[in-house]
Amino acid sequence: MSVTFSGLASGVDTASVVDSIMEIERIPITAMEDKQEYLESKLEVYTEFNTLLDGFYSTVIGLNSENDLTSFEVVNKGSDYFSISTSSLSTEGSYAIEVVSLAQQQKDVSTEGFADTDETTLTGELQIGEETLSYENLTLLELADLITESDNGISASIADVGTENGYRLMLTADLAGEEIEISGSGSITLDTAVDGHIVEGSKAHLVIDGLDYYSSDNSVTTAIKGATITLLAESDANAKNVSITSDSQSVISGKLAELVSGYNSIVDYINTIYASDSTLGNSLKTVQRNLKDSLTDLVSLGVTSNWETGELSFDSDTLAEAYGNDPDAVVALLMGSDDSEGVMTRMDDYLSYQLSSSTGFMASKEDTINTQISRLDDRITAMETRLEKRQELLESQFAAMELLVSSLNSQGDYLTSFFESYSSS
Repeated sequence: MSVTFSGLASGVDTASVVDSIMEIERIPITAMEDKQEYLESKLEVYTEFNTLLDGFYSTVIGLNSENDLTSFEVVNKGSDYFSISTSSLSTEGSYAIEVVSLAQQQKDVSTEGFADTDETTLTGELQIGEETLSYENLTLLELADLITESDNGISASIADVGTENGYRLMLTADLAGEEIEISGSGSITLDTAVDGHIVEGSKAHLVIDGLDYYSSDNSVTTAIKGATITLLAESDANAKNVSITSDSQSVISGKLAELVSGYNSIVDYINTIYASDSTLGNSLKTVQRNLKDSLTDLVSLGVTSNWETGELSFDSDTLAEAYGNDPDAVVALLMGSDDSEGVMTRMDDYLSYQLSSSTGFMASKEDTINTQISRLDDRITAMETRLEKRQELLESQFAAMELLVSSLNSQGDYLTSFFESYSSS
């Protein structure tokens, strides 16, 4: 007669059994981790969308102020002699400009030449205008620095004429057209009152529409309102014609094209997201619809919508016609007037709110998602702690069962041996 007991002590892999049980009990944690990954991917989508929205906003704020439209086209027939740049303060007009002379600074140079700039010491006195400047045991470099720092309207430098003892002191007036008499004794001798200047200082002289203008600089900002004239060379005897005309229509056209392109980039992005996650895509479409509602007000300026794709298109010819008929009405539609709010002004307000770091679209989404992720972290941590204890309990229970089965097997072996011994007696 044989007595046996089957159980875990007979070869069952208890570790695998525990792992299988724990794997099943971890399913809720896996689901929460998957949910976290999804939330993080949503946050990435919202971040990318916010970046697109910010780029679109930059085109909107380029059309919400009349200063943004202030652009001028300059036709300059004297470009060999002068250049002209405009600003937002410029006005339209035609001008005849002649450059009589360029501004130049007075220059003087020492009679003496020196073999070096930093060893030979010099001593003497310079009379610069009304100021007397004494110096003793200074190198040529130190003397040049002293003159420049003395704030007497003269700057000093060192010229190397390339001969023996070729280093000479060069004195240059700070302002063009200003005459300053200079005399010197000692190591540096010169007398401009007697010998004159090697370069006589003179102001720039130009004639605009028959009126003479003078400037101590070759960049003249006071002759034509809002324009800077940079003198390049003396012109011939004939005045050169210049015209400054408004180019606002081209500015508006270019910026509306940018606006439409930026909006279509948003549409394309939303469609891509919607194709894989319609719920997420719909959360973005709310902002898109609000933008579109405003942009469709620009149909009279050539902005139209494709009802199939949702994208916008822009016809510059339509804008040109509208601007040609009534430019003030075009500007009023974009920027508003006393009677109505402009499209761009309205969109500026909306996008400013949506892009706000505290109240905007991204801010609210980010706060919500981060809160959800944090709560899931807490639940996962709590469940991990519980499962650790659960695993410890299972392992101790199976260990106890192993001991019990082992004990029963030992008893079985004893009974088998007893009955075998009994039968044989």
